[in-house]
Amino acid sequence: MRINPRWLGLGASVLLAVSGFLAGKPYHHDAAWVTGVVVWFVALILLVYAWWALRDETDGKRLLVTAALWSLPLLVAPPLGAQDVYAYACQGQLFNAGLDLYRVGPSELPCTWLDSVPPLWQDTPTPYGPLWLAIEGGVAWLAHGNLHVAVGLFRVVAVLGLLLCVAAAAQLNRTNALLAASPLVLVHVVSGVHNDILLAAFVLAAFALARRSAALAGVALGLAIAIKVTALIAAPFVWLLVFTRKGTAALAATTVGTYAVLAWVTGHGLGFVTALGSTTGLVQWLSIPTGVGMAAGYVLRWFGAPEAFDTAVAVTRAAGFLALAGVLLALWLWAYRDRTRVLTAAGLGLLAGAVLGPVFYAWYAIAGIAVLAATDLHGRLRTTVHVAAAGLVFLTLPDSLGLATKTKVPGAFLDVALVGWAAVTLGRRARARARPGDQLGGLPRDLG
Repeated sequence: MRINPRWLGLGASVLLAVSGFLAGKPYHHDAAWVTGVVVWFVALILLVYAWWALRDETDGKRLLVTAALWSLPLLVAPPLGAQDVYAYACQGQLFNAGLDLYRVGPSELPCTWLDSVPPLWQDTPTPYGPLWLAIEGGVAWLAHGNLHVAVGLFRVVAVLGLLLCVAAAAQLNRTNALLAASPLVLVHVVSGVHNDILLAAFVLAAFALARRSAALAGVALGLAIAIKVTALIAAPFVWLLVFTRKGTAALAATTVGTYAVLAWVTGHGLGFVTALGSTTGLVQWLSIPTGVGMAAGYVLRWFGAPEAFDTAVAVTRAAGFLALAGVLLALWLWAYRDRTRVLTAAGLGLLAGAVLGPVFYAWYAIAGIAVLAATDLHGRLRTTVHVAAAGLVFLTLPDSLGLATKTKVPGAFLDVALVGWAAVTLGRRARARARPGDQLGGLPRDLG
């Protein structure tokens, strides 16, 4: 007897919630933790299977009802996959105390909930924009010292961001309702409440509004940048949709103006630029440039030069930024030739910004996947996006422990293999470019 995937997904979501209660508390690796981890992986496999079975569903309303049904157990469970929400809550207390979050971490106050914040983030300044800091402050004020209330309020913000994503996609004549029920969103948005969903929501809103008003698109883009600066990647692609002198001026003025107003109101302007460096001390292979540098560092260690490890990572990270610049330029030129490609190019650009940056976590892919989900996905690109939306959740455990920390050496050399494969593929396309009929500068005519 075949189980209805909607009920199977609900059961998987219940099991995920159970795994959070068993194994969601960091640094307590006892028998309950082991049981919780086993339940976690069983639940993820069932959830991925159920979600994959709905890939051909075209009824957006039914998909949204399914997403809501699957979300219910996670709304009452501990945060899964990461503990960042506790850092959000503490940052809110610092904001309300008038401290500069671009200079100090939660331990400075100290925060009421400091013990719940992972040690890595207790002394770390925040790299987020002024709008997110204001949201954190509002949540901390409303919570009145109750951490459970704070988590619940952040979940309300995350769900509202997800609904805005769906609404903006509908304005673009597409539906990403299937994304709303994806394992990535359920674990890292509904449960983990990462602010990347708000970034995605405002970016999608900017694309939707660009059809009507460059000024309103600029407001949405300014709000996105005021969540996380990575939203700047989308700006050149939004500009392609308002490509007139008047439209360009309106887009630029309202983008800068929106951010400037938020910076003035919150007292936090461009200090995030220095705070961005606070995360670069994390060295993990999920970032492809960092992984390649790690592999080089391991080789140098084997040859008796362990001190060269950090230098190798720094060099490859710099190369990663250069590669990202090249990728974004190629995508922009590809979209410039045909404006129907703008959303696809922007989504790919956001994903490139995530994996080619110095640090990568699964939820960093949310913005790129959300934008791509609002396009007419088909073929290989559709499969790749859905695999990412399903597979990235396996990179973390319910207590936020990242599996990348346990697979450093094989993961680093996997990155080397991926870069080698990419180099060979680009070489083949460069040769094919010389053939008659291929004028896309090495990019495929049809990304699907």
